[in-house]
Amino acid sequence: MPRAFDVTATTSSVQLDAAGHGEVSFTISNKLGVGVTFRATVVPDGNTRAEWMKFPDGMERTLSPDGTAVIPVRLSAPAGTPPGSYGFSLDVASISNPDEHYDRGPAVAFIVREAAGPVKKPFPWWLVALAAGVLLIVGVVVAILVSRGGDEGPGLGVACAKKEPRCGKDLTCGTGNVCVGTAGFKGCTSGGQCASGRCEGDTCEERVALSGTCDSADDCAEPLACHEAACRGLAGFSGCDKPEQCVTGRCEAGACKEQVTLGDTCDSNDDCRSPLTCNQGFCLIPLGEKCTHPSQCVSGSCDGTCNRGVVLCPRCPAGTICVNGECVRSVIIRDHRILDELKLEPRRTIPTP
Repeated sequence: MPRAFDVTATTSSVQLDAAGHGEVSFTISNKLGVGVTFRATVVPDGNTRAEWMKFPDGMERTLSPDGTAVIPVRLSAPAGTPPGSYGFSLDVASISNPDEHYDRGPAVAFIVREAAGPVKKPFPWWLVALAAGVLLIVGVVVAILVSRGGDEGPGLGVACAKKEPRCGKDLTCGTGNVCVGTAGFKGCTSGGQCASGRCEGDTCEERVALSGTCDSADDCAEPLACHEAACRGLAGFSGCDKPEQCVTGRCEAGACKEQVTLGDTCDSNDDCRSPLTCNQGFCLIPLGEKCTHPSQCVSGSCDGTCNRGVVLCPRCPAGTICVNGECVRSVIIRDHRILDELKLEPRRTIPTP
């Protein structure tokens, strides 16, 4: 029986870091000649445990007749794992026909090494001398400050002084000529009392950069937005390099862009709103979803839902789509009733970073 899938790995041996973590990616190519949705599962070898391997991007993909997909697998050997050699393989099977359409990828090995014991270091006597010098300097500084009297600068929320120091310790002159806290200042009760605009607990903190975790919009540096507990770029934001850094789930040429809808052109599944898939350069409806016209379906066949049809299309040239078994240059019928029922949402290719 001919192969259903071609499964390759980026490496046959993964080097784990000191914490026992590593990652390997598998490339899956569709050899069936028709579109297919598959699921990947790990097959542990020997004493390897399946729960050590996770799929950060999910374990399912939908492929065009000659499409490929990349499935990363993240390894994490827990603390206390006995040192030794471990390994696993990746099984790939069609969701609709797993008993006939399946294949297994190459074995990938990794080694869990014995944890290094603590290294005893000689007592750092030089630190004693350094500490004595620091205490001497601190004493001199304190004496100078005491001799200067109350020249500490205005406090939090007070108008800035006209000469230095314009504000007190850990404060700076902010908008409106009022003293606000710098990063690390303790004593704030709201974001308006911090130069960064962010007060966590009672401490002023810097705003969170791209992909950092957040609880609200005030946590993220402008122009980022807090979306699904991470700071992400809105459509039009420049500076992304992967889809999960955008609220829309689509990053193209370093900029966040809106995902496109039924009938729009695309380069990959990331361009299309879920559950649409990119096929023949167009965002189309996958098998099993509602439709009103064959041109809307990946399969080119519709009987109320997208199905495989009686006649399968050949591989259609660029710019054409399959409709009832023929490759045609046809306008894709956009039915607003179908778009409303599909409830198209931004595609999430990777969980929250």
